[in-house]
Amino acid sequence: MRALIIGLAVIVGFYLLVVALAYSFQRSLLYFPDQYVLSEQELGAAGFDAVIISAENSGELLSLWHAPTDETKPIIIHFHGNGGSIAVRLPIYQAMAQDGAGVLAVGYPGYGGNAGAPSEDALYDAAQANYDWLMARGYSTDKIVIAAQSLGTGVATWLASKNEASGLILEAAYTGMDDMAQRQFPFLPAKPLIKDRYRSLDRIDQINMPLSWIHGTNDELIPFAMGKRLFDAAKEPKFARPVKSGGHNDLWMRGIDALVRKDAQRFVD
Repeated sequence: MRALIIGLAVIVGFYLLVVALAYSFQRSLLYFPDQYVLSEQELGAAGFDAVIISAENSGELLSLWHAPTDETKPIIIHFHGNGGSIAVRLPIYQAMAQDGAGVLAVGYPGYGGNAGAPSEDALYDAAQANYDWLMARGYSTDKIVIAAQSLGTGVATWLASKNEASGLILEAAYTGMDDMAQRQFPFLPAKPLIKDRYRSLDRIDQINMPLSWIHGTNDELIPFAMGKRLFDAAKEPKFARPVKSGGHNDLWMRGIDALVRKDAQRFVD
């Protein structure tokens, strides 16, 4: 009996240690930044500029900007996923801009050479600063489309719940990062312990603009059913864009750039 009690105590102690480590290092399990910064030559060849935008709590952040070349086209403010940076997604931004649209690719704290560290509040701070940068340059809200991928959909949903725009495009969206954490770590009490919750499900019905939801039916990271739950909770008008057999990271290789451009244009017409 004594040996059994000792064994159970060791198991419980080890489990509590794992929980404590997961709690302490959780942001290292969520954010995977790349620090590559594009050169002036690379940006120039792509038709983009590096712009420095000052966020209230995060300081100066580098984002990428392509001014619209056609006044009838949308201006897309885009929030990327948890890995890489805006630099590695330059081809995606070029695809968004190819018909003359404006594109503001938002740089996150701690990513792409930016100072600071990523967190839910820090990304919201960056989002609002980039939106305000567009406002300060006189761009009308009826031309702005908020768009995002994966983790960035939580940031975009927050921004859309606080500001006006002509539409919202969510690619591979989730209900909340707490739900995702519990799914990824079912053996841990992840949901109550996560710091950065990004509770889009609690905000989606506060959004008063058209929604386009794009999701791969075979998404191996964020289940299609989870994205559908978020979509179902949103107000009309809304448009579901399932990508048959699409996974989590291959949607742009499957040609959704045309779909993004089409829906963005629909929102501003």
